[in-house]
Amino acid sequence: MSGRSSGPDLVRYVIGRAEDDELPDWPDLLGRMLVVSSGRPWRAGVPGLTGAEMRATSDGVRVGGSVGPLRVQVFARRGEHGLEFDLDWHNDSGSPITDLVVGLRLQGPAGARVTIPQVIHHDNPSADPDRVVPHVSRGGFVTEVHRLPIPAVCLQDEHGETLTLVSHPDPAEDPQGRVRYGSLGAVSGDDAHALGLSGVTLFDGEPDVTYVHKARTAATTAGYRDLAPGDSLRQRFVVIRGRAASGHGFRELVRIGRELFGGGERTLGGPLDDRRHLDLRIAALDARAFADGPAVGYLKFPSWGEPRSRPGRAAVDFLYGWTGQCLRLAWCDARVGLERGEPDRLERARAAVEFYLSGSGTGVPGLRYNSYVHDDRRWQGLRCRGREIVSARAHGETMADLADLISLLRRYGTPAPAGWTTALTEAAEFFTTATTPSGLVPIGWTADGRPLPDAPWSAGIPAVRATALAAEACARPDLLSRAIELADAYHELHTRTFDRPFAHSTLDAACEDKEGGMSYFELLMTLHDLTGADRYLRRARVVADWLLTWVYHWNPQYDRGAPLRDSGFSAVGWPGVSVQNHHLDVFFPSFDLWRLGRLTGDVGLQRWARTIMATMGQGVCTTPGAWGFDVVGEQAEAFFVTNWQDRGHANTWNPSWVIALPLWQLLRFAAAGAEIGVDHVPDDVRTIERSERAVPQA
Repeated sequence: MSGRSSGPDLVRYVIGRAEDDELPDWPDLLGRMLVVSSGRPWRAGVPGLTGAEMRATSDGVRVGGSVGPLRVQVFARRGEHGLEFDLDWHNDSGSPITDLVVGLRLQGPAGARVTIPQVIHHDNPSADPDRVVPHVSRGGFVTEVHRLPIPAVCLQDEHGETLTLVSHPDPAEDPQGRVRYGSLGAVSGDDAHALGLSGVTLFDGEPDVTYVHKARTAATTAGYRDLAPGDSLRQRFVVIRGRAASGHGFRELVRIGRELFGGGERTLGGPLDDRRHLDLRIAALDARAFADGPAVGYLKFPSWGEPRSRPGRAAVDFLYGWTGQCLRLAWCDARVGLERGEPDRLERARAAVEFYLSGSGTGVPGLRYNSYVHDDRRWQGLRCRGREIVSARAHGETMADLADLISLLRRYGTPAPAGWTTALTEAAEFFTTATTPSGLVPIGWTADGRPLPDAPWSAGIPAVRATALAAEACARPDLLSRAIELADAYHELHTRTFDRPFAHSTLDAACEDKEGGMSYFELLMTLHDLTGADRYLRRARVVADWLLTWVYHWNPQYDRGAPLRDSGFSAVGWPGVSVQNHHLDVFFPSFDLWRLGRLTGDVGLQRWARTIMATMGQGVCTTPGAWGFDVVGEQAEAFFVTNWQDRGHANTWNPSWVIALPLWQLLRFAAAGAEIGVDHVPDDVRTIERSERAVPQA
C-alpha cells in the first residue's frame, strides 16, 4: 500500500474515499467496524466505540476505548501488503463475560461480487435451488477459518476494484486439546460487507448453523467465547485493496495467499521421494487389475476399504472416467510397460481397451456406456438425480484416455488398432453434434442419444478435450476447429467474467466445483499444444489462479489425538473439491500446472505444482495396515481438514481415480525429468506431438 501512514490516509484506505472527500475520524470509523455481541444467538452488532483515546505512531494509529462490556485496544498500521489491524479485547470488569463474539465488520461496495475460497464463488449461482449449499445473498454466510484454503474474503465492485479482509489464522487450544479458530464470512446485496469474527457461524442468515456434510447443516455453539475478569482475546486482520479484471477478484486472493502465506514461494517436499511414490502407486494399480476371460480392466473398488462395508456393492465392476478412470489406469499400465520393458503390462492395457470397445456401445455410434458390472455382465450408464444417463464427463474423459493411448503407442513406434481410431472418431463426431440448444455439450445423454435438457455448465468440457485430441490422433482438422469453437463458448460461459464459475462436473454435487475448472484448464493446455496459440496460455493462467483458490496455502491444526495431527499431516498444497464437498483430495492437474509455469516462465507455478504433487504422498499406505488399508499404494479419497464430516481424520473410501490421477501426473513428471531438485528439464514441455494436418489454417 501507499507509503503514507497518517490517520486520515489510513481511514481513506479503509473506506476507499478520494483525496477531497470528507472523512470520519478513527474513533468514528472504528465505532462502525468493531463487532461485539454477548448472549445467544449472536448478532453482528456494532455498539459503537465510547471513551476513545487515540495516539498517532510513526507507522499507524492506536485507539483505545470501550465497546459494549469490553475494553479494546486497536493498532492500525501500514504493512507491506495492506492495512494491518491488531485487536486486543479485554474484560476489565469484575465479572465473567460469557457467550461472547467479537470481531471486525468491513463495509464493501453495494452489489459486490463475493469470493470466499472453496465456499462462495460469486454466490454459487449454479447450485440446484433445492440443495443446501452456502450462499451470501440469503442473509449472509460465516464459516470457520479452517474451511478456507486462503483465509480471506474478497469483495469486488463493478469497476474491478477489490477489497479483501484477511484473517491471520491463529489457533487457540484449550486444556482438553480442542483447537479453535476464528471465522470469516460476508453478506451481499445493498449492504455488502465482510465479517471477521471470533469463531461463530452463520448459514442463510441464521446464526449458530454450520455446514457439516453434503447438503446438510447442523446447529453449533462452538464459536462462542468466555472471558474471565482480566482475560484478553486477540485478533489479527489485514485489509487489502487491489484491482482485477471484472469477475476475477479471485486472482487477488491468490496473490495475497502468495505474499502473506508463501504459496508457491518455495517447493515443499512430502514424505515420499518421487521414485518411492511412483512405485507405491504402481503397486496399487497392479492390485486393481482384474481379468476373467475377455473381461479385463481395473477395479473401481477393490476388496479392501470402506465401500466393501456397503450392502449391495458389486464385487467386481469397472468405471470409465469420473471416479473410475479404467482407461486412464490402462494408459498408466502401458506407459510403465513401455518404459520399463514389461510387455505384459502393455498387453494388459490393450486387453482392457479391447474389452471396453467391444462391449460398451449403446447402439448409437460414438455413445458408450460408462460402467461395467461383472457380477451380472451388465453395461450401464451413471445415475444422475434419479435417472440413468451416459455421463458426458465420464465419456469425454474416457475418450481422452483412448486418444492418449493411441498417441503413446505411436510415440513408441507401435500403431494402434484401427478400431481404436474409429471409436475415437465416432465419439468426437457424436460429441460435436449431440449438443444442447445452447450449442454446448450437455451433462449427459439418454442411451438413445438424446441430450439431457439440463443447463450444460462444465460437465461436457472433457468431451471437448477428447475432440481436440481426436483431431490429432485421427488426422481430422475439422474436429480441432469444432473443439476451438466449443472452447471459446465455454470461455464466454465461464472465464470471461466468472459470473457463472465452473460447475456441475461432480455428478453427486450439482454446484460450483474444482473439477470443472480442471477440465477446462487441461483443454486450454491441449489446444495450446495443438495450435501454439498464446491466447490459450493467457486463459490457462487465469484458470490456474481460480484452481489455486481451492488449494490450501496454510496448514490448519487439529484437536489433540486426531490422526492427522498425530501423523504430522500438512494441508499445504492439498485442494478441496466443491462448494458442497469441503474435504481434501488428490485430484489436481499438477503436471499441466508445472508445464504452464515452464511455458510462461512463472517459477511460482512450477513450485506450486511440485509441492502439490509431493504433498499428495501423505496418506499413502506404505505398509499393510497403514491408514486403514491392507494393500500398499492405496489412499483415501477424503482427508477432513474442516468440520465437514470428521475433522482431523481420513476415510477409507477408495475409488480407483485416487490411484489413476496421481499416477498419471507422476509418470509425466518422471518423463520430463521434473523431479524435485532437478533443474535441467527439456525446453519443449508439450505432451502432444503437434501435427500440421490437425491445425486449422488461417
